[in-house]
Amino acid sequence: TLTVTNTINGCSATDQVVVTSDKTNPTADAGLDKTITCTNPTTNIGTASVLNRTYSWSPGIGLSSTTVAQPTASSGGTYTLTVTNTINGCSATDQVVVTSDKANPTADAGLDKTITCTSPTTTIGTTSVANRTYSWSPGTGLSSTSVAQPTASSSGTYTLTVTNTINGCTSTDQVIVSADLTSPTADAGLDKIITCTSPSTTIGTASVANRTYSWSPGTSLSSTTVAQPTASSGGTYTLTVTNTINGCTSSD
Repeated sequence: TLTVTNTINGCSATDQVVVTSDKTNPTADAGLDKTITCTNPTTNIGTASVLNRTYSWSPGIGLSSTTVAQPTASSGGTYTLTVTNTINGCSATDQVVVTSDKANPTADAGLDKTITCTSPTTTIGTTSVANRTYSWSPGTGLSSTSVAQPTASSSGTYTLTVTNTINGCTSTDQVIVSADLTSPTADAGLDKIITCTSPSTTIGTASVANRTYSWSPGTSLSSTTVAQPTASSGGTYTLTVTNTINGCTSSD
């Protein structure tokens, strides 16, 4: 209330003025905390925009915009939203945390292996882990393409892709399966003749390292397990040679 007085005649008059206080802060809502993954590499933060408000996000790294109510975040971090009421200039802040779960799983295709005549199949890969899927390529020669440890029956280079089912991230690894299936040489020697003058004869050929020898039938042979036994009777003798390293065999 204003009172004005005339100092000459002592008369006065009054008037009033109303001062309104508009200092109400706007609501700042940065939204719920979010998580980005390999499956969902971006996420929206913030809440719907309101009239007569401006929006400012900090830091701006990893955001599609720093001046909209709901930007897209592509990086983990703590983001601060400042909302300003454009009518009264008041402002408020809020924060949202974006967590980044983009850790790649471990892919271990296991040690390189060799298949042989003795062991015509081999297990590759390593023990399975929870929340993981497994994919092998190529699938030819494998008992399964979707288990952690398939059985391989063919040689080749196999690629394992492991996927974390929680965040969708993947990793790969390779294993080489070699094949040692080469048969040894079996040479029972030249055909021979025994006579009254030469009642026995040596058959077969010289022995080779890492080989075993088996003759059949064993009748009239000095041994059935040496490379060059002595035969004292006529007949057809079959020699089977085994490679002791890979288990493969040949006969003559």
